[in-house]
Amino acid sequence: MPGPFGRVAAPPPHFPVGGPVPAADLVGREAYIRRAVERLSDGSHLLVAGPRRIGKTSIILEVLRRLRRKGALTAYVDCLGATDLRGLGERLADALLENVSGTERTLAQAKAVAAGMRPTVRVKYEHVELALELARETNAQRFFDAALDLPRTLAARGGKRVVVVFDEFQAAGRLGPRVFDVMRTHLQAQRGVAYAFLGSEEGIMEQLFSEKGRAFYRFAVPLDLADAGGHRFGIAPDDWLDYIRGKFAERRIAVDESVVDRLIDATGGHPQDTMQLCAALYYLMRDSGQRTVTAELLAVAYEQAMRELERPFALHWSEIGRQKYLQAIAKRVAERAVLYASEGEVPRPEVLRALEALRARGLVTRLGRGKYDFVEPMFAEYVRRMSGGEAAIVPQH
Repeated sequence: MPGPFGRVAAPPPHFPVGGPVPAADLVGREAYIRRAVERLSDGSHLLVAGPRRIGKTSIILEVLRRLRRKGALTAYVDCLGATDLRGLGERLADALLENVSGTERTLAQAKAVAAGMRPTVRVKYEHVELALELARETNAQRFFDAALDLPRTLAARGGKRVVVVFDEFQAAGRLGPRVFDVMRTHLQAQRGVAYAFLGSEEGIMEQLFSEKGRAFYRFAVPLDLADAGGHRFGIAPDDWLDYIRGKFAERRIAVDESVVDRLIDATGGHPQDTMQLCAALYYLMRDSGQRTVTAELLAVAYEQAMRELERPFALHWSEIGRQKYLQAIAKRVAERAVLYASEGEVPRPEVLRALEALRARGLVTRLGRGKYDFVEPMFAEYVRRMSGGEAAIVPQH
């Protein structure tokens, strides 16, 4: 299928895992996508905060694809990989300039032109003209300022809506003490430009956009993906049922509704975990030549999916291990143990702080007074096993 600028992309796996998924595999997300397209088309700014791996990036990439079809110029910028202001500015400039040059890393071509060298790809001078001044700028702060003004310039020159997405936006704050203040100064007065801010560290995102005195206070309208319509992750069980049975039916594999219910119960409907388990089950069925999914086959696939998810789960576990008491309280939540033990090594105030830190990271959710649960049931199972608990076989949640 063609990519965003006409390039041919390889077809995705039957159950895509490990990265953004095609529109056809965005289960139960059509209403969110349409709403985001409408609001960004109208010039509204959006905030999409939620736990990691629930499909935020996949959704926003589909939103950008639809906006391009409507004639908008778009840019997707992942803040997580930038190590300094110039790096973030270059990511933004390259993403924007690709709209007019059709060439990735347009700044590199502009640097070649500025140095009197021939660019490595065929480009017209007018396509890199916007980048030449940026390419010559050696001061990192001035370069960043100019990159932040580029969306407004493109909107004014082309007369088209420009839409910019900053993914993992909270990471930009680590690049300097006043990064957000500088960004707000440049972004707030831009005409013809709409922004979407994505972030997985919900506590930081909430503070940045909801607390008075913060740089982006009330700058963007929240779009809730995590728990909308009364369904965890905003996806109705019937949507999962139709999708899973339909995808297996395409390969002439029968899945009973009760087995799908058990599958969704094991994953909690978490988008990527559900897709991971479906993929493990699909390959198990294909390799074994089976045509009807059973509870026993699902149990085998569940263990395979747990092994495949071990790396991201281990990263989560390592991250929370950097802060005192978080792993100890995470184990209590996973084991549904008493959180505020009368006798124990963790004082009550520290328990409260640990629970808030886990919630801010999008790992746990508050069910009621003194009651918490993991957002991701399969990660909870991983934590239980880390604590020496007996492995459950497709556990009921």
